[in-house]
Amino acid sequence: MSLRTRIQVALTIFLGIASAAIAARYPNGHWMEFSLFLAAVLLSSGFKVALPRGDGSMSLNFPFILYAIICLSPLQVLLLAAISVAAQCRIRVVKIFTAVQIAFNIANTMLASAAAYVTYSYLVRHGFALAPSLAIASVSYFFFSTVSVAAIIASSTNESAFKLWKTEFVWYLPFYFVGAVLAATASWLGQRFGWSTALLIIPMVYTCYRAYTAQIERLKERQQYLEQTQDLHLRTIEGLAMAIEAKDQNTHDHLFRVRTYVEEVARVMQLNEEEMKALRTAAFLHDIGKLAVPEHIINKPGKLTPEEFEKMKIHPVVGAEILERVNFPYPVVPIVRSHHEWWNGAGYPDGLQGEAIPIGARVLTVVDCFDALVSDRPYRKAMSAEDAMGILKSMSGTQFDPSVVVVLESLYEKLEKKAAELDLPGFTRLNTGVAVNRGVAPGNGFEAVREATPQAQTSSQREDQPLVSADAIEAAQQEAQALYELSQSMGNSLRLNEVIAIMASRLRRLIPYDACALYFVQGESLVAHFLAGEYAKSFTPEPIPEGQGITGWVAQNGRAILNGNATVEPNYKTKPGQTGLQSALSIPLFDIHKQVFAVLTLYSSTLDSFMRDHLRILQAMEPKLSLSLQNALHAQHGEGSTSDDFRSVVQEQLLLMEAARI
Repeated sequence: MSLRTRIQVALTIFLGIASAAIAARYPNGHWMEFSLFLAAVLLSSGFKVALPRGDGSMSLNFPFILYAIICLSPLQVLLLAAISVAAQCRIRVVKIFTAVQIAFNIANTMLASAAAYVTYSYLVRHGFALAPSLAIASVSYFFFSTVSVAAIIASSTNESAFKLWKTEFVWYLPFYFVGAVLAATASWLGQRFGWSTALLIIPMVYTCYRAYTAQIERLKERQQYLEQTQDLHLRTIEGLAMAIEAKDQNTHDHLFRVRTYVEEVARVMQLNEEEMKALRTAAFLHDIGKLAVPEHIINKPGKLTPEEFEKMKIHPVVGAEILERVNFPYPVVPIVRSHHEWWNGAGYPDGLQGEAIPIGARVLTVVDCFDALVSDRPYRKAMSAEDAMGILKSMSGTQFDPSVVVVLESLYEKLEKKAAELDLPGFTRLNTGVAVNRGVAPGNGFEAVREATPQAQTSSQREDQPLVSADAIEAAQQEAQALYELSQSMGNSLRLNEVIAIMASRLRRLIPYDACALYFVQGESLVAHFLAGEYAKSFTPEPIPEGQGITGWVAQNGRAILNGNATVEPNYKTKPGQTGLQSALSIPLFDIHKQVFAVLTLYSSTLDSFMRDHLRILQAMEPKLSLSLQNALHAQHGEGSTSDDFRSVVQEQLLLMEAARI
């Protein structure tokens, strides 16, 4: 116990002894009558009723103590209270009381009994009736017995004593009124029919005990059912969170950190219990709508195209529609739908503004953005908490609620430490890499193998582009010239290093870059076979796991990336004081079976350096580059080449582009 707690315990014991000393000055009543009360108190001490709120319980001897106030002397009342408490601390207890606890409880009850005795005596002397005097005396007993206990607990837990008393102890008051009613009934029977008739209070108390116990059992069953339902809700939420994780590789730890942050921020902002529950649930489920967004968009290590962003924007709406079917007992859906709204109304999906945005969504938006900034993402590295907080402050009043930003600024350092120590027991990541060996074919058969070549696909992609655009004509001329030079330079060369060197040289005339890298797929990794340019030495020879960085994502998904963040490449290391690479253009290279066998990535030290025309040129050249590299690889391994096929593809492409120009 702290020094403050010890002082409070000692003071209570002293006041209890002092009250007994003062009571001893008054004359005593009949000890035979005292013995009857003592027997009733000892018999009832083992009968305790659990209170409907909290872990508290109440002994049935309280009505006898109140009745004793009417019939016995002050000292006898205090002795009766002391013996009853000592019996309660030893009979049918779950946890053994220490000597200090027993002494405190005895002194506290004696003090409360003395207060009740003084209150009752004062009211009766001033003409109050028996029943209201007992009722007020029971309130006095309740106040003195609970306030001291609340003060002890509050000093041990550093809480507000008044707030704790109001929250946990006020609910006990009605049960003290019931004791007052029973004591008044017993007193009326004694005055009307003699004090021995008043002993009928014993079966009356026992009957009340049995009826109340049966009711409490039913309440416990209902409470257990509610707890099981809440537990089911929680497990459902965690299951849905795992479903999000299966789509978004960055979700698992992010969800738990966000939940930790929002709880603290909401507590400081004094959100009510319903809002707190909704916010905790929304912290887990706010991105569940991403289940409707293609995975290659979610995990893309680069900026989204306008078309991709349109698909990404649906996830708050879809998430809200999914959760509407769950029918949560608190408002989760509005938070999920509005967590991308901006304070100035520029957000989506509804363009809500200011306080029209639910408070839970405003808190979640700030916290979600902060954690995203301090975490690694496919499209950028994590930044420091200080830098992230600076960005949030710069967007305060435009994107974010200023009041939430202020609260987070005061807490973020503590929350970062708390998140670093976060333990996630019982939450197992989904095994999305499991292999299923059963099953021969789907019910409607496999998809037929298409015979179209990558060249034909490229041509069809260009059919949607304007044929009369000056930019398109100029790009077509560049592509035709590049293809012609490639056919002349590579047509008679089958050595791999020569082919790659020619490719890098020709590309640089069309697409300025600061580094050029060619990666070959080897198992589940990509190995850099060729690096050129001013920043070539910034890359290490370590393999890139499939799916990581720009190159790994392109290999895994078979899609190109325009102006991705070059710093996310696992094998790229920036030197101290060096500006570094800032953007990347990467395309997959396909073999004749339409499988990615290599990735060509160009890097630039300028932000957003590459244009759509650059991507179009590379995609147009991809069939020739792929075929040329495969020829060289076959020749290097002593296999037959396909140089004639390469020349025919080039000539066919030239004819198609010439027709497009015309």
